[in-house]
Amino acid sequence: MLRHTYKFLSVSALALAALSGPSFAEADTACDLSNGYAAAPAAFQQEANACLSGIDGVETDAVMADQLLRLTDAQRTSQGESELSMLSSLSEAARLHALDMAVRGYASHQDLEGRTHLDRVRMLERSRLIGAFGANIVIVKAGASAEDVQKVIMADEANAANLKRDEFDHMGVAAVEANGVLYVVELFARIDGQLNTPVPMVAAPRTNLAADYSDQFEPVGWSVVSANGETLMRGIGSKMPASVPEISEGFLQMDVEHGNSIYTLRGPAISSSL
Repeated sequence: MLRHTYKFLSVSALALAALSGPSFAEADTACDLSNGYAAAPAAFQQEANACLSGIDGVETDAVMADQLLRLTDAQRTSQGESELSMLSSLSEAARLHALDMAVRGYASHQDLEGRTHLDRVRMLERSRLIGAFGANIVIVKAGASAEDVQKVIMADEANAANLKRDEFDHMGVAAVEANGVLYVVELFARIDGQLNTPVPMVAAPRTNLAADYSDQFEPVGWSVVSANGETLMRGIGSKMPASVPEISEGFLQMDVEHGNSIYTLRGPAISSSL
């Protein structure tokens, strides 16, 4: 059987001076990104909440994010594609990465610890199961309008393709500004299923894994894998076992069948303890 996953990533950065983070005293803010976000889901959520509440020296532009969503929908409908639904976990993950790039002065789909956009989304999202996934990053000088950013996106073949892919049905956008630089992150996903009960960050024995899937999919099994892909748990049915092994950081995956192919849907991050 064929096994399928889909990821589409692209970065656009205009010619800029070396990126550097904003100057602020760490003691003056509850958000400390000196070592990036925590790896364990509960600790990640705590740090994410602090950073999403605001960081000295970094401004969030919610108006631009909304304008970029509208421009994306206009671009899609002009190409005969459906509009995208906003998903809060995508928007929050996009903003967290934009903040991290602004504070620590880098430009990449992965953070400095090697974690991906999808890792961050799965830390935040507790019930939806993701099939296709993609991301755009645009870094330009501050003062650019949403239309300016959209022109940069459309000038890059991979970025432009993400806007129009029929694989996607949800989107999240973030725009933040620091030290004269604007960081824009756009995340795209196709939601192919949803767990009936949100999975807690700390997995308990017999945690409910029952889910509703898109019509064409039939469940095959589930697994929990580490960030590097090592299988930590595996099973069939709709519940975790009575005994859960020690897991510091794991990601739930649901395998589903369509025809002669197996597709892996990406679910929430979990651990076995705080």
